[in-house]
Amino acid sequence: MTGSSRNSAHPRHKIVPYYVSCSRRTDVPRFFLNEFFGAWRNGEITYDAGYGRNCTLSLKRRDVLGYIFWSKDFSAFIRHSDFKSLTEHNNAVFHYTINNCPDLEPNVAPLKERLDTLDHLCEIVGPERVLWRFDPICKYRKKDGRLVTNFSSFYDILPSVKKSGVRRCYFSFMSRYIKLKKRDVLFDDFDAKERAILSGELLRAVTEAGMALYNCCNPEIPRLITGIRRAHCIDDELLRLTDRFGVHPGLSLKPTRDGCGCHESRDVGSYLQKCSHNCKYCYANPG
Repeated sequence: MTGSSRNSAHPRHKIVPYYVSCSRRTDVPRFFLNEFFGAWRNGEITYDAGYGRNCTLSLKRRDVLGYIFWSKDFSAFIRHSDFKSLTEHNNAVFHYTINNCPDLEPNVAPLKERLDTLDHLCEIVGPERVLWRFDPICKYRKKDGRLVTNFSSFYDILPSVKKSGVRRCYFSFMSRYIKLKKRDVLFDDFDAKERAILSGELLRAVTEAGMALYNCCNPEIPRLITGIRRAHCIDDELLRLTDRFGVHPGLSLKPTRDGCGCHESRDVGSYLQKCSHNCKYCYANPG
């Protein structure tokens, strides 16, 4: 991902402004922040879009409606010298994934550090622009053969998230992608009853905390349990509510996979950018 002098739009064509997602494909704010901010200063970004395609996208303010950032660790991102200018001059929301399972997330920072970063991020941009992802919920076998989940850490994290002022929690149950067979963890599936029980427990805890619960890409869950909302992780309504510049035009749905409720955006990450968190359940390309 680099800045480039090329422009993907024909000079006679007016660019229709868009939201930039950064990124579902890798953790740009943690590991590729310098590349991103360099491109942002240059006003355009070039990235590998897969299938041998390189894309160049304008990041000029007139062309970008706002940013949706995704990360497991925003600590370095919010300390970057350009972060203040970015958030002062652009709309932005932040998906912050906070789990706590060293078995599955060997290189993620300690939980306390990530919760401290959550507080700092909320102080800077406002908690209404920060979305907590407890995602994914996994079942797996430990090396001694015991079948366990990462679910219980939810209750360790929830009080700190509540205190930060964040009011949205997103969750999903892990998808067993074929590539996971090559990982050194044996995963198992939750059956329908287990999913319903755990989802109900999440809903009760989140509701008591004064938060709303959203499910990502498990479409049966919101249908089964009243009160759990279908997630639009790139959410037309939220982007309208957090628009500080009067630029939000209303967006069309543009799902990226089965069960996805996302609205349209342009993702500028690349699966070639290996994420050094090295999470065992990752659908992308852990380093």
